[in-house]
Amino acid sequence: MFSKNLSTSKILRSPKSILLIVLILVFLTEFLVMVVLPIILPSPVSKLGEAIIDAVLLTAVIAPVLWWLIHAAKRAEDDRLMVAREAEALRGQQMATLAQLATGVAHEIRNPLTSVKMLVQVHLGALGEQGLPTEDMQIVEQEIRRMERSVNSLLEYARPEASEFKQFSIHELLHRLLKLIEGRCESQRVTIDVDYSTSDLIVEGDAMQIQQVILNLCINAIDAMPNGGQLKIRVESTKPQTIGHDAENSKTESSKTRIVSISVHDSGSGISESAKEQIFQPFFTTKPNGIGLGLGICQRIAKAHGGNIVVENNPEGGATFTLNLSSQHSA
Repeated sequence: MFSKNLSTSKILRSPKSILLIVLILVFLTEFLVMVVLPIILPSPVSKLGEAIIDAVLLTAVIAPVLWWLIHAAKRAEDDRLMVAREAEALRGQQMATLAQLATGVAHEIRNPLTSVKMLVQVHLGALGEQGLPTEDMQIVEQEIRRMERSVNSLLEYARPEASEFKQFSIHELLHRLLKLIEGRCESQRVTIDVDYSTSDLIVEGDAMQIQQVILNLCINAIDAMPNGGQLKIRVESTKPQTIGHDAENSKTESSKTRIVSISVHDSGSGISESAKEQIFQPFFTTKPNGIGLGLGICQRIAKAHGGNIVVENNPEGGATFTLNLSSQHSA
């Protein structure tokens, strides 16, 4: 029964299938009228009478079928939406359970991990004072720090910090950000090209969280260029799109409020179509040592600020991640 309903839904979602059904019914009705009409009406009938009878029979056959098609298509769409809502609700429950589990596991790991790191650092200092080799202990310390980053990412995703919304300057934020990535870009032979191309913009939000988002996008872009390349950061400001009556109502407001887009371009190999569809999903990653939570956290922060992050491949190669936020011109 379920497979039958599923196949019917698929047919009713296709405009070509619906058109084919209607055409077949029209053809069969016309054919039957041409064949049966002379039999049931042996006496001569005028052309007008034939046309009226033809129209009545055609309407009598087609109208119920069209009514059924319309309601069946509506039922199919309702079923599709219900399945989508159920799948989303199930995914929400799974993510809530996973977040709860991850929080507990992360706390249980982080405490002993901190103790181990402190012991390693103590022995590392002692070995250095004695002039003994410390390479192995340094590797251990590096791996512990890597585990700490993974644990902290799990905790941050499971229990995000509360946002502190204040007005801040996008240009000042980017100025601080560039200082954080200059060293890594230089060591990896990545040149930085920044284009503000607009007057300073004031954004209402949590400056540290927005900086975290842009920093994460920049680090991902640098990682996508292991052999060097060019990192481009663009800031653009556009008016929000409004139509008709909404445009009249929001004329005064839209003169101040704008959409600021911060784009991070890289000259790497780009992102596959399959990866683009999953790139913001938790635990999806294309990095060998990644855990797949960074972009998910970034997208959540963007949406908490009334914005979003979109990704696309560049025609000349590489990828572009764009953070869109609402802003106001500084006075």
